[in-house]
Amino acid sequence: MNQEHESRRGGRPPSFLAGSRAKDREEETIPVFSKAACTAEPLLHEEVLGTDPKFIGRVFSVEVQDVRLPDGRRTRRELVRHPGGACVVALDDNGEITLVHQYRVGTGSPLREIPAGKLESPEDPLTCARRELAEETGLTADRWELLTRFLPSPGYSDEAIYIYLARDLTRGQARPDEGEFISCEKIPLTMALEEVLDGRLTDGKTCLGILLAAGRIR
Repeated sequence: MNQEHESRRGGRPPSFLAGSRAKDREEETIPVFSKAACTAEPLLHEEVLGTDPKFIGRVFSVEVQDVRLPDGRRTRRELVRHPGGACVVALDDNGEITLVHQYRVGTGSPLREIPAGKLESPEDPLTCARRELAEETGLTADRWELLTRFLPSPGYSDEAIYIYLARDLTRGQARPDEGEFISCEKIPLTMALEEVLDGRLTDGKTCLGILLAAGRIR
């Protein structure tokens, strides 16, 4: 049994956790996966040989790609094409954020989320964020900050979502899209953070947005 396996069964810690102690143990070696992570990226490229569109919908499209793998073999990849989206952590002067409640077909039930929407291609993400915040909550904001751009499902989709922090809010009249049924809830950011950590909030973009906003304003 090798040293790395011994350490995982309760012996000494692996070399990449041992800190300075690893320097005193010349017999220890860097795990192979660490070297690969540093040097193998150029070998991971896949060449797209052809694309076969399978579905074009209102929200996304689906295509199947014929690709050549790094070792020369060929396979097929299924890809969801999505224009991307923007979402907003709208924080007021009392330290409260606004969540929207709406039915989600993927869960078959309502979810609590931060306001969000799809980019109207081509569209600046901030323009999308401003529009969706106003439509879903009636709020406008004078201060905007991009928290991050993240990829929710890169294994099968090219969707990217931009998360914004909005402050200096003004309340107006919400204007949901036709067929969009939404209710709103105000909740302290500190309480929302607790709900992320204990699993009561489960929407991915909402959890990430709340975590980033809480870290930013400390």
